[in-house]
Amino acid sequence: MNKRILGGVVLAALVAGIAHAEVLKITGEFAAPNREASLLRSLSVDRIAGQDGPALARAIEQGLSGTHFDLMGGYTGQGNAEGSLTGGVTTGVDEQPFKRKERRCVEKDSADQKKCVREEEVELRCRRRTVSVKADLRIVRNRDGRIVYSATKPFSQESSWCEGKNDRPGPVEDVIADAVRSLGQAVREDIAPTISTYDIRVRESDKGLSKEQAKRFKDLVKLTKRDVRGACAGWEAMAAEVPNHPSITFDLGLCAEQAGDYPRALQLYHAAQRAGASEGGVGADRAMRLIAGKEDAAIRARRR
Repeated sequence: MNKRILGGVVLAALVAGIAHAEVLKITGEFAAPNREASLLRSLSVDRIAGQDGPALARAIEQGLSGTHFDLMGGYTGQGNAEGSLTGGVTTGVDEQPFKRKERRCVEKDSADQKKCVREEEVELRCRRRTVSVKADLRIVRNRDGRIVYSATKPFSQESSWCEGKNDRPGPVEDVIADAVRSLGQAVREDIAPTISTYDIRVRESDKGLSKEQAKRFKDLVKLTKRDVRGACAGWEAMAAEVPNHPSITFDLGLCAEQAGDYPRALQLYHAAQRAGASEGGVGADRAMRLIAGKEDAAIRARRR
């Protein structure tokens, strides 16, 4: 985020631009990055070796609660669950001293204690602390012993502080606890589908349209605020007049995506990209993930 936003003025301009843009609100189910593991119906979180292994096992269970997985307890679940998650976690804390030079006020105005009259460069004694947590995890499908998920999840946090400053970091235990929670959530994001509601900006460029067509197109863009179906019907009519127009084609892709017709959305996004709408590439990637999500949901429904 810091690389993209260079200052408050730029941020304000970006926010203002988004606030005035028309968007379609869409809800869809995205396939898990690891689709094979996500198709398991039940999962047991078995032994995770290491001092923080039990805490990570609980974090994974908490992360997967509310998903489609039927979670079965530890060792007792193995054999009944379709998949078993095991692994290990290592935790390390390294603390090293170092020195830093800094200019500090060594004499203040006798009449005004807020005013510095003399500065000197002083050498400060400091310490640098690195907390690292690494989890190696895998899921085995119990019916055939196939490894359907294997991942290494690293976490590292470096902090430093110096004498005379109130900037000492929090306890190591808190850092490790936060790391373990984030690793549990990362596993959930790897193996469970995600249902998201998101806004996609309508493409508003009317380049290539006649004056009369441009006015109609802009009116349809504004119509999305109160009647999305009406706007989509209007773009369908315009597409017959102006085939392969990048904005009309892309916006029809959004209409198809919102309606859940992901194959048509994919086709339209590809066509929009070929016509010059760079947004079509991102839309096509999203449509493919939605197609995969719909396919996986149908597989899980048939297996219930």
